[in-house]
Amino acid sequence: MGVVTVLVIIAVGLAVGLLSGLVGIGGGVLMVPFLYFFYDRPDLFGVVVDPDARVVLAHGTSLLVMVPTSVRGALAYHKSKLVEWRAVWPIGAASILSALAGAQLAAILPPELLKSAFGVLLIFSGLRMVWAKKSLPENPPPAQPRLSYPRTILTGLIVGLMSSLLGIGGGTVAIPLLIYLLRLDIKQVAATSIGIIGLTATAGTIGYILSGMDATGLPPSSLGYVHVSAAVALFVGAIISVRWGAALNQRMKPRSLSLLFGALFLFLGFRLAGSNLLALLTDAGEAAGFAYTGPIF
Repeated sequence: MGVVTVLVIIAVGLAVGLLSGLVGIGGGVLMVPFLYFFYDRPDLFGVVVDPDARVVLAHGTSLLVMVPTSVRGALAYHKSKLVEWRAVWPIGAASILSALAGAQLAAILPPELLKSAFGVLLIFSGLRMVWAKKSLPENPPPAQPRLSYPRTILTGLIVGLMSSLLGIGGGTVAIPLLIYLLRLDIKQVAATSIGIIGLTATAGTIGYILSGMDATGLPPSSLGYVHVSAAVALFVGAIISVRWGAALNQRMKPRSLSLLFGALFLFLGFRLAGSNLLALLTDAGEAAGFAYTGPIF
């Protein structure tokens, strides 16, 4: 990659860290759309990737960035004794298995399907940010957790699969399950979620590396379906600016920013889901012998 391209990626990483620290959003919902655009524009950035590998490479690269970030966060929360390790280990173990399977599945699914699923995730995240009145539920569940193996294993399987398929840390999926399925104390939810993400993102990254070892059409410095140089540049930017975002959070009301970025996520989500679902339906229609030749709105 050229110097200008690296600087652009670092700048995006700065935005990721700043916004994550400021409004508490996960890095994946910001990094993955950027990486879609980045790999789709070789004429602009000079990074050539086989079209069939672009979506998978974006997801694997995003997961690698989350590994050191989540580990650092988990260690910080551990010092405050907020991580519920009785939930982290069984959920993490189950999520590792499903994340590895998800990475293999992502490599063979149509890119339009993965983009559509990610669009739905963005819509869900945007709705939560736009409509959330508080960061915590008004009536939090009882503090007594329900950490039976069936519940924790089910949670881990869902979190690992969704995280790996969509290239996200899994917090968007894990947090509601920790609150309403496992009845975790609300003060421990964020800390425990980060601990789980550390394991899930690591497993997902390994899965993308293994599933792409024999893949062709990948850029230099790739390790399987993980673009290491792009991930490092993103992480450098994010790790610098996440503290700036946290500091600004103490001085500003993040509600207006939540509304702004929630609206952005809704726009991106509907655009991704709509266009790619249309492509899937068109392909399905052509395969069945039907073709729509009318206008597309």
